[in-house]
Amino acid sequence: MIGRWLRLAILAYLWAALIEDTTIFVLAWVYPDLWFKLFHHSVPQGLEIALLRRSAGQWAAFALAQAIALALWRRKPVWLAVVAGIRFSDLFTDISYILAAPTLTPLGWILLSPPAVLNLVGVVIMLKGYEQASRPRPA
Repeated sequence: MIGRWLRLAILAYLWAALIEDTTIFVLAWVYPDLWFKLFHHSVPQGLEIALLRRSAGQWAAFALAQAIALALWRRKPVWLAVVAGIRFSDLFTDISYILAAPTLTPLGWILLSPPAVLNLVGVVIMLKGYEQASRPRPA
């Protein structure tokens, strides 16, 4: 059985991550020029929009998995482990983006730096929840 505080942390994290991933998906897919203006003070060139939209597809998949987890995690706690895997993979994409981007605006640094740490926090919360939910219940 999952403790009350961990249940609240799981719900808060899943909702926040769902909102974040949905927002950045829409921004990257629908408004790629705005993405480059906000984060880089630049205009996209060449394949940059295609690569950004590839990332947007990943964020859409994250949002879908987190929405499914919100609906099912109490009955099927394996979805917490799925979300942990998603957040773990995004940890490395966030760090890679920050290291590889030749320019970032101050807003870009503010918005792109915390997610790496928050993804690590999410991994811990989701795995702890999965561990507690998977324990056999006393008879």
